Amino acid sequence: MCGPHLLHTAHDHDNGHRHAQAPARGVVPTITRPCPQCGQPLQEDFVFCPHCGAEALTACPSCHRAVQADWTRCAYCGADLLAGKTDSSIHSQHQHKE
Repeated sequence: MCGPHLLHTAHDHDNGHRHAQAPARGVVPTITRPCPQCGQPLQEDFVFCPHCGAEALTACPSCHRAVQADWTRCAYCGADLLAGKTDSSIHSQHQHKE
C-alpha cells in the first residue's frame, strides 16, 4: 500500500495509481497587478511601485479602506476619490503661488 509522499514529485505505481506532489506548506501564491504608472507587475499589497516609485495604494478618505491609487471611486463605500485629490492639488498649487 502506498502512503503519502510529501518530499518528492509525482510518481506512478505499477497498478496505475498516481500521486501528485503536495503543495509546499506556508507558500501563498502571489497575486500581481500592473503599476498604474509604469505597468510593471506589483504584488497586490504593495503601496508603492519598487520600479518607478509611483503610489499604488492609498486610503479612501471616507471609509479608510485601501484603494488603488488610479481608482476614481471607492469600491467599498462609493466615495469620490478624485474630489480629495483635486482639493489637495488645488491647495498645493495655491500655496506655491503665494
